[in-house]
Amino acid sequence: MSRLASPATRRTRKTSLLVALNIWIQRQLPMTFEFRKVLAFRSILDRRILKGKINQVVRLSFLVLFLLVQGCSTLPFYSNDEPKSYVNLATVDWAPEPHFYSETSLPTKKPSDNALRDGTSFREAKLPPERNDYLKQLSGSFELDHHLDNHRVQQEIAKLQRNPNYFNSLQFRLERYLPFICDKVVSLNLPGELCLIPIIESSLDPFAFSSGGAAGFWQFIPSTAKRYGLKIDWWVDERRDLLASTDAALDYLVYLNGRFDDWLLAIAAYNWGEGRVARAKKQRSSDVGFFDLRVPAETAEYVPRLLAFAAIFAAPEAYNVHLVINRADIDEQALAIVDTIDQLDVSKAASTSGISVETLYRINPALNQWSTHPRGPHRLMVPARNREGIQTALVNIPPDERVSWIRHKIVRNETLGDLALHYGTDVATMLKANKMTSTRIIAGDYLLIPRSTIPIERYPTPDLNRNTNGAVHIVRGGESLWTIAKRYRVTTDTLMRTNRIGPSEIIRPGRKVVIPQKASPEPVVREIRYKIKNGDSLATIARKFNLSVSAIANRNALDPEKYIHPGQELTIDVNVNSARSR
Repeated sequence: MSRLASPATRRTRKTSLLVALNIWIQRQLPMTFEFRKVLAFRSILDRRILKGKINQVVRLSFLVLFLLVQGCSTLPFYSNDEPKSYVNLATVDWAPEPHFYSETSLPTKKPSDNALRDGTSFREAKLPPERNDYLKQLSGSFELDHHLDNHRVQQEIAKLQRNPNYFNSLQFRLERYLPFICDKVVSLNLPGELCLIPIIESSLDPFAFSSGGAAGFWQFIPSTAKRYGLKIDWWVDERRDLLASTDAALDYLVYLNGRFDDWLLAIAAYNWGEGRVARAKKQRSSDVGFFDLRVPAETAEYVPRLLAFAAIFAAPEAYNVHLVINRADIDEQALAIVDTIDQLDVSKAASTSGISVETLYRINPALNQWSTHPRGPHRLMVPARNREGIQTALVNIPPDERVSWIRHKIVRNETLGDLALHYGTDVATMLKANKMTSTRIIAGDYLLIPRSTIPIERYPTPDLNRNTNGAVHIVRGGESLWTIAKRYRVTTDTLMRTNRIGPSEIIRPGRKVVIPQKASPEPVVREIRYKIKNGDSLATIARKFNLSVSAIANRNALDPEKYIHPGQELTIDVNVNSARSR
C-alpha cells in the first residue's frame, strides 16, 4: 500500500519542479528579465522555501514573459496604498470623462483646426481696448510647455469646448479671486499656470470640500495645512482664507519643485502626494518627465487638465471658448486687506465700516465665530474701493471697544471649558486674557472673559458649533454620551462637537452637557463623489459626513439592508462645516 507523502516531501518536490522550470526557462529564446525589479515577485523570492534557489535574473522566451505579465496583472502595485486605477501616460489613448465639468453640455464636437495649437499668435495680436485685457496680461506670465500634441491635453481641451457654460458659471469667482492669486504667483516669479490650480481643485469655491477631508480654495487636508502654518480651530479655518491658503500652497509647490526639479512633477505631487511621485519616478529613471510615469487615473487627468486650462486662458478665441476677464470688472469686485490691530468683534467691524455683517462674513469665509482670531493675524478682507475709509475707521476704535468683556465670578464645579462654551470663546483665549498658566480655577475668584456684543445667534457665521442656547443636561452616574444622545435623539458626534468633548474623554457626574435645540442657519452644502473603500459601510460613511444612513441611501437609490462594494461611487450632499474633516 502506498503511503501519502509528508508535507516536507511535498515542499521538496515543489522546489525541485520550480528549479527545473527555472533551468528550462533559461534555455529558451534569449530575453533578459530581472525578477527582483518587479515588486510583485520580490515578496515571493524572499520566502524561505525559495530563497537562494531561483536566479533573480533569467532569460525568458516571449511566450513565458507574456504569461508572467498576464498572471501578475492583478497584483497590487503598492501593497500599502489604496486600490487605484493606474494609467501609463505614454501609451494611453482614451479615458472616461470625469465628473468635473458641468452636466449641461453641447453635443460632442471635434476640435477646430486651431484647437490643438498654442495661442502665441493670438496673444501677440492686437486686442480691442478693454477686451480681455486681463487674460492678455496673465498669459504673458505663462512659462510651461502646454504639451498640445499630447492626447490627454487634447481630450481636456475638447471637454471644455463641449461645456461652454463652465466658465460662465465661474465668472464671478474668476473676477473676484483669480487676480489676487495670480498677482501673488507673479510677484514670486513663479509660472503663471500655477494660479489656475485652484480652479481645478475647488472651482475657486472657499467652501469646497472633498470626501478625503480636503477643504478650501487649494483643497488642503488638515495635516498638510498645519504643516504649512494654516490654523484650523474653533475661531477660523484658514484653508478658506484666500491670502493664507495661497501663501501656504505656493510654499508647498515651490518645495515640490525643488525636490523634483520639474514643475509638472511638482503639480502631480500636489495632487497625488510627493512620496508616490518619488516612488513612481524611481521605478523608471532619474530623468523621466510626468508623461513617462505610471500614475493613477485622477492624476493622469489632473496635470493635462491644468495644461488645457492654460492653453485656453492664453487664447480662448483660438479654441472657440467664450472666456472674457476685463480689468474694469476685476476692479469692481476687488478685495483689499485692512489691519484690525487686535482681536475685533465682527459686528463692531461691520457697523464701524458701514457694511453689513453678512457681507463681511461672505468675503472672509475663514471666520467661524463672532470675532477675528485672538492670536491673529489681525486683518480682514474688505471691498477695495472702500479700503482707505474702512482702515481709518477701524484704527480709531478704542481698545476697550474692540470686543466686550465681562467680569465673571467663578462658582463651584465650573470649569474653563464650561465658561468658554457659555460665553462663545475658547480656553486658550481666557488663559491669555487672565495671564494664567494652568486651567485650574477656584470658586470665588473672578475671570475676565471676552464675549460678543450682540447675541451669538445673530452672527451669520458658517460654523454650526456656536449654539449655546440649547437644553443643559447634568451628567449622572452611569451615563455616557451614547445614552444622553439616545435620550435627546441627537448623535454622539453632535454632542462631542457642541461640547468640545474628545473621542477618548471621560464625562464625569456633575458635568453640564449642552443639547443643541435651535435650528441651525442655512448650511453650506456641496455635492461630492465618494468612492467606497475596503471596510466602508453606509454607517461609517454616514458618521464621517455627519449624515444619516437613510439620507445617503435615498440619495443614491440604495437598499440600506444590502451590501456596498469597494470601488462603488456614491453621490453625497455634504454640509462642509459639520463633516468630520480633521
